[in-house]
Formats: sequence, structure tokens, C-alpha cells
Amino acid sequence: MPAPNRENLAAMLDVLVYENVLIAWRRLPFGRYEIVSRDGEEIILSSAHAETWAVGAFAVYLALVDQGRISPRMP
Repeated sequence: MPAPNRENLAAMLDVLVYENVLIAWRRLPFGRYEIVSRDGEEIILSSAHAETWAVGAFAVYLALVDQGRISPRMP
């Protein structure tokens, strides 16, 4: 899977927040991202690590939806 561009990464993170997988995220200076987990843990990642993390989290989320283990909030 190719690496997401900045807009796609933001969209994936927004969906993960909307679906309550994450609490919040934001861009930081110098190409870094801060992700706040549901446990309240603040994780600061480089752009490359944030992309890898988001793609993996999004894949797990989609797999759980596909298996019927969770129901998405989005129609």
C-alpha cells in the first residue's frame, strides 16, 4: 500500500477520531504529529511513523467492521 499523502493521512486520522478509536490528533512543527489514544496517552510521532501507525490502525478498524465485530458510526 503506498504511503498516504498529508490530506489522506488527515482524513484517516479524522475517521479514527470520529469512530472513537482515537481521542484527538494534531500536527506539530517540524513534520511531527501528536496522537491521543483512548487511554489518554499522548504519542508524538514523526510524519513517517504517523503514516505507518494510521495505516495500520485504519486497517485494523476496517477489518473489525468487515468481520461484524464493531459497527461503524458512519452510514
